Amino acid sequence: MAKDYLPYIETFLGESVSLKPVPTLLKPFIKKDAGIKAFVFDVYGTLLISASGDIDESVLSTSNLMQAFNASDISFVENGEASGKLLLEILDEFKQSVKEFHEQERTEEKPYPEIDIAQIWEGIIKTHQNRNQLIVDDPLCIKCFVFVFEVLSNRIYPMPGMKELLTRLASLNYPLGIISNAQFYTPVILNYFLNDTVTENEAVAPFDPDLTVFSYKHMRSKPDMFLFQLLKDQCRHKYGLFADEILFIGNDMYRDIYPAFLAGFKTALFAGDTKSLRLRQEKPELKKVVPDFIITDLMQLVTILN
Repeated sequence: MAKDYLPYIETFLGESVSLKPVPTLLKPFIKKDAGIKAFVFDVYGTLLISASGDIDESVLSTSNLMQAFNASDISFVENGEASGKLLLEILDEFKQSVKEFHEQERTEEKPYPEIDIAQIWEGIIKTHQNRNQLIVDDPLCIKCFVFVFEVLSNRIYPMPGMKELLTRLASLNYPLGIISNAQFYTPVILNYFLNDTVTENEAVAPFDPDLTVFSYKHMRSKPDMFLFQLLKDQCRHKYGLFADEILFIGNDMYRDIYPAFLAGFKTALFAGDTKSLRLRQEKPELKKVVPDFIITDLMQLVTILN
């Protein structure tokens, strides 16, 4: 593979299978609100259709693992039955590594630690390379492998109306932000679907980079209040906005609506896809949490505007 893996990723994303949301039974609840001055979005299950519903609910399989190795020119020293066993071993190591990381890093101050998935995979692949079980021609092969494996494990596609909505809000000069459980490939995917470009630049137009909060950059994941407080402070500092002038849109009542509610934001539950809608009715914390809006189509947000 060429040293620059991005052209391959561009081709790979260009072959993305179209996905469609599965309608839910929830009814929209929308009203005019002139007080909203900024829009902040979750990504997986809200802006992007996710086949599994969320970034951390991927379906991991040895067939996807093998396909990702082939795509990134990572090969086995031994083939046949030995390679099949090694695939199972590697997959188990990955699952165990993620579990151990969460157990070791979880504290009262940081209750929802976030992995850097590229670091975990790099450690596993280099271990097997040193054991003379895998052949890796170029370090960038590992990054390409992670990207391909993750997208194969959890296929994604733009939610209907995503680009049109963001273009409309940006044209009206609303500050736009993101709070997402994400990895290094998330901005790559967003830039491809929003801006027809493949780049490792973490800035994703039309979102304000100062209002873009990706979990892996802070090693904390939603519903950690740290992420919401960070964006809240940025909105106050850069735009002079108060929390109740910010509308947060997400598909998960516990990971999205609950922490946004605690931060003082207005909230909109996105209930446009059965696969991603997470009502979390078993959570006692949610008994008194009611979203300000319920939308079943992203473009319904436009009707909130004056």
